[in-house]
Amino acid sequence: MSGNLIGSATPVEVDILILTDIRVGDIATPCHSAAITALAKAGYSVAVTPVISDAVRADPYAVDPDLRALFKASNIRWIGPEAAVTCTLALAFDARLFAASLTRAPRIDARQRVITVERPAAYASLDRPARNRLRARAETVMGGPVLWAPTSMIARDAMVYVTPDWPLADQDWAPVAPDLSHVHADAAERARPTLGRARIARTRPASPWPAPFRTTPLVALRERGLADDAGEDWPHPAPVEIWPDDHLAMDAFLAKVDLLANADLAHDDPVPVEALMAISAGVVPCLPEPYREIFGGAAVYGDPHELVQAAVDLTLNPDLMEGARQAGIAMRREVFAPALFVARVATLIGAPSVTPFAPAIHTTPNARVLFYSTNGIGMGHLTRQLAVARRLPARLQPVFVSHSRAVDTVRQFGFVSEHLPYHTTYGQAQAHWNIGLAAALEATFAFYKPDTVIFDGNVPFKGLLKALARRPGIASVWVRRAMWGAGRDIVGLERGAAFDVVVEPLDPAWAYDHGPTVDYAAQTRSVPPVRILDESERPARAEACAALGLDPSDTNALVATGSGNNFDLAGITTRVIDGLSGRAGVGVALAEWQIAQQRLDVPDTIARLNGYPFAQYLSAFDFAVAAPGYNTFCEHLAAGLPTLWVPNEHAQMDQQIERARYAVDTRCGVMVRRDAPFDVAGALSHLLDPANRDRMAQAGARLARQQMQDNGASALAELVTDLAGSTIARLPMEADHPEPQEPTDTTPGHLPQQMHPA
Repeated sequence: MSGNLIGSATPVEVDILILTDIRVGDIATPCHSAAITALAKAGYSVAVTPVISDAVRADPYAVDPDLRALFKASNIRWIGPEAAVTCTLALAFDARLFAASLTRAPRIDARQRVITVERPAAYASLDRPARNRLRARAETVMGGPVLWAPTSMIARDAMVYVTPDWPLADQDWAPVAPDLSHVHADAAERARPTLGRARIARTRPASPWPAPFRTTPLVALRERGLADDAGEDWPHPAPVEIWPDDHLAMDAFLAKVDLLANADLAHDDPVPVEALMAISAGVVPCLPEPYREIFGGAAVYGDPHELVQAAVDLTLNPDLMEGARQAGIAMRREVFAPALFVARVATLIGAPSVTPFAPAIHTTPNARVLFYSTNGIGMGHLTRQLAVARRLPARLQPVFVSHSRAVDTVRQFGFVSEHLPYHTTYGQAQAHWNIGLAAALEATFAFYKPDTVIFDGNVPFKGLLKALARRPGIASVWVRRAMWGAGRDIVGLERGAAFDVVVEPLDPAWAYDHGPTVDYAAQTRSVPPVRILDESERPARAEACAALGLDPSDTNALVATGSGNNFDLAGITTRVIDGLSGRAGVGVALAEWQIAQQRLDVPDTIARLNGYPFAQYLSAFDFAVAAPGYNTFCEHLAAGLPTLWVPNEHAQMDQQIERARYAVDTRCGVMVRRDAPFDVAGALSHLLDPANRDRMAQAGARLARQQMQDNGASALAELVTDLAGSTIARLPMEADHPEPQEPTDTTPGHLPQQMHPA
């Protein structure tokens, strides 16, 4: 996606520059994607500046898939925050982008400037000074006076009412309906009329099914996305199917329903994107009466009682249903067609003047990503960050700042690194340390000037939050692994609101997670398990054995029970080594952590593994004895390596015991706890049996195919790349809360209520 990004002072010339929030959320991103596609197909050269605005609710940095596909096309350019652009038309989708201050924006020289008004209630809810500030910010960013373009009659009425003196477009700039003409109804699944509810994003307003829908046996109900009160909906006469939104795309869902009955409000969202998608797919929307002036004969209208009867009438009378569908086809052609949008643009600026295939000027802006991690018992935080950093495009320079004593490790990867002492290093009080931390991080931000900060740790420090608050132009990400202990660090979880996105790398044992992060899953972006190496990067067995001095024909065992800094597993480790060393045909290697405070005394016949990362040597081993920390667990499962898991059960650690139980239950591992040392001999005998190892390896391989086909490090790198090339628009903080040290709302990108009338 970053391949076409332009982000320097070199002027870029295009016909049309689009400013839009590229995330999936309470904006009509599928409509914006369709409009951009239409302009490009019409021959206009198009560039897009992504704007991430606090004034727009969105799922945790999920980019609209159609927009992502567009950015991969060679004729759609991504314009970074520092670019200078000369264009015929600067077009901003959704006036809410300018309700917040753009901390960095491209320098735009445009002949014409247009901003659409899509959410009239949000616009009208602002007081006069706020609207004036919005207009001033818009004209500053767009480079001059702006023509305001309502997207519907309702939006036009709102603008005329609250800002009659603002220049309005002569015509409404109706959105472009996404093309879902490929959707074909799956009528064979339906035994009765089926009403559906579906949203493109979890952040768009949702509400329970009204009683008339739930209490009639004449219809079936289908919902995409889990409703908060789904448990209260069953049993009742109307059967309900709830399809998780991550299991079923919108187009596939629309194939399963006859009518779409979302709970929309015309004054808030006059042209719901889901209703347009339904019409395009041949599904009839069910809407409140105020929508009649927008959708005409393409929908049915009324209160819930009336809509239930209308649904039954339509499905029992094929002519009525076909009439509504044909009205939808006509409306899409006459109001929401791509050609109409292109015609409005052509009327304003004429035919394309810059060839869309002119060579783009690719530059390397001074863009940096700062990876900041806390101290750890192992090297998990740092390893996850390295996994992401080494997958970033060449134009982004990773810089590491960490409290871990192993931070020098990143230098072998060619990255800059600095160490910041943790408060326990000098026994310093946390409050005093946080003051110094804020100052140190502010100086770090000033020196390196990062576009994005990636924090990996259990609890975001107050000093970090203070430093970020004073640099609003920096995008921020919290990478937070799950499997926390029950009741752990709830205040820390609430601080997630201070970040633009919270990312949770999937834990293979997620089904065994009963910690507090489970309740915050809807507010996080999930990626596949993160691993530092891809399968293709792991050396073959002979090469890995040669590096460790092991015989590839032996049965080789890896012993990696952790640093031992907070949970003494030396007794278990010694028993394991005593049980394996001296056996004919068995080779043993002991993994030694750089940050380990003590070095275990072992026989000279035991190889010492201290090269980083340990994952590069896994092919040398037939089985392992290891602590199930996140990274080790993921790497061993991905490699299908039979493992005796010895969990670190310190109260401050993640729930390693649950990962071990998961491995036992899925037959890909065995477990011994520290308080059961006499179980070691039996576990080793089990692992030394080739038949047992083969069964465990096969079970592990099945799990790897199910959960680890993709490396989450690549998905995280793509997210970071997108953020680093986006313009951030921040709402001002409340005067009595100058720094978000103790945020209480847990939704990243939380907005004042006035910008989100529900």
